[in-house]
Amino acid sequence: MRTDRLRELEEYMQQKRSATIPELCDHFNVSLNTIRRDIKELVKSGTVSKVYGGILWNQEDNIVPFTARSTVAIDEKRHIGSLAASLVEDGETIYIDSGTTAVHLLPYIAQRRNVTVVSNSLIVFNEIQKYPELNLLTAGGIFNQKTKSFVGLSAVTGLNDIRIRKAFMSSTGVSIEAGATNNSLHEAEVKRAVISRAQKVILMVDHTKFDRSAAICFCGLEQLACFITDKKPPEKYLRFFEQNHIMVKY
Repeated sequence: MRTDRLRELEEYMQQKRSATIPELCDHFNVSLNTIRRDIKELVKSGTVSKVYGGILWNQEDNIVPFTARSTVAIDEKRHIGSLAASLVEDGETIYIDSGTTAVHLLPYIAQRRNVTVVSNSLIVFNEIQKYPELNLLTAGGIFNQKTKSFVGLSAVTGLNDIRIRKAFMSSTGVSIEAGATNNSLHEAEVKRAVISRAQKVILMVDHTKFDRSAAICFCGLEQLACFITDKKPPEKYLRFFEQNHIMVKY
């Protein structure tokens, strides 16, 4: 099936980092037109870039590893997690992304009944084992060591049939002009897929993220239902949120 071949192509490129068109045709035993269509899909998803005669895996060397980010502003992130928990109701299906802030939601919803957590985060997978009342649903994908998350085409398509009530997202930077941004093409693609499936999007960021922009926008601030942070946002943000009827918690 084509979906299987696209997943295998992703895995091949993640290992090889670069490949020629003839090499790919030979390896997957497909025609030139078929491999070109497959490449077009991966370019669209941000997984690879086209170069003369072949493709390159999109390396993400500007991403700070999860382990380094997870030790920063712990108290602030826990506070944000506790505020976000007030939005989760019994019986809901929610998404928790792979950021270092959103994972702090888990302990505060541990006693909710029949809550299903959807995630692409290995850290969420590990942490949720502490809370047996919570259900876990995963969408698959290719594991990214730096972000400790599962990404790629199979992660995106795996979300197609999942109905998400609320999506709890984190970002590297946030600004009125650029929106919510991060430095990972693969993560941004998954985030966009989640946002398209979610009834409500909640952004969780600490105060250091204001007026910072990373490389890739995955969400305009006007798309949010709620914005949660640890300190009172600057006035221009408060005005923007009020004008766009966005709830603010801090």
